[in-house]
Amino acid sequence: MEIKEILDPKKLLLAIGTMVIVISVLGMANSEDWAEWAWDDEPVGDHDAAYEQMWALHMLPIGVMAIGTGLFVTGKPLAQMSMISSTAVVVIIGGGMGYMTGEHGYDGTPPTIWMIIPILTLLLTLLLGIAGYMQYKDLEETKEA
Repeated sequence: MEIKEILDPKKLLLAIGTMVIVISVLGMANSEDWAEWAWDDEPVGDHDAAYEQMWALHMLPIGVMAIGTGLFVTGKPLAQMSMISSTAVVVIIGGGMGYMTGEHGYDGTPPTIWMIIPILTLLLTLLLGIAGYMQYKDLEETKEA
């Protein structure tokens, strides 16, 4: 099996979208736990749990859009969407949120088991950008030939 078959943007978008929906549902169902883990040693109020629940809810459409893109977009636009969405998520969620949460004391660590799906999702998102680039490059070479 060739690397291009493994790194298929369509399959990656469907997998990432599904994982984001799972993360979102888990976040909505366990918002109090997430708030306690995030604020670590600080007291946690009802508003903190509500914030976690709303944050999880706001992630849900991203998962749905990833699945929709994987199902309904093809060719060069799929490659382009894969590259731009991967870059946006890695920079904003991985970099920006990673920095800002630590900057504001929102840097507690949940149990490792709760971090497996989010970390795997970010890694797959990074691979999505690579897959999109590879597909884009192939489509451009085919067009030139």
